[in-house]
Amino acid sequence: MSFADQIETWQAFFTTVAGLAATLAGLLFVGLGLNPRIMAPNGPPGMRTLAAQTFHHFLVLLVIALIALAPTETTRPLATTLLIVGAQGIVRVVLDLGRARRARDPQWGLLQAAARSAWPAVAYALCLWLGVDLWDGVTAALGTLVAVVILLLVHVSINCWDLLAAIGAQASVRSE
Repeated sequence: MSFADQIETWQAFFTTVAGLAATLAGLLFVGLGLNPRIMAPNGPPGMRTLAAQTFHHFLVLLVIALIALAPTETTRPLATTLLIVGAQGIVRVVLDLGRARRARDPQWGLLQAAARSAWPAVAYALCLWLGVDLWDGVTAALGTLVAVVILLLVHVSINCWDLLAAIGAQASVRSE
């Protein structure tokens, strides 16, 4: 089976991922709009990093889905995308850990940041591995993209919940 035929069987999956990522990114904006203090320069650094990280993961999911949906006969466009996403994702995880180490936010220490970074780090490592395979024309592990999507979706869902909980906590403190 050609790559074009293989990727075509995944069209419904990637269409769903694209719609979900775009919708949830929009909801993240709405949630942050309810309390823009989180994104202010003097806002809590951990929450700012968490919001930025969450938005970044939504964009990654959207980019992967859109590239997978683009018609192509070869593995190269998806391979290139996964290699770029994997490399920049690992860099992002390392930078976020550095921010957590420097931040004086009691809710965003290095231990919490390391725990929050484990799933994305695995997802981005899988992107690199799959990107190399696809670059070499090996399509047997194409299903690994499901693991990448699940790891990032679960991670962003947890992050969104924590952000909404923080917004709610700040709102209840202000109203008292």
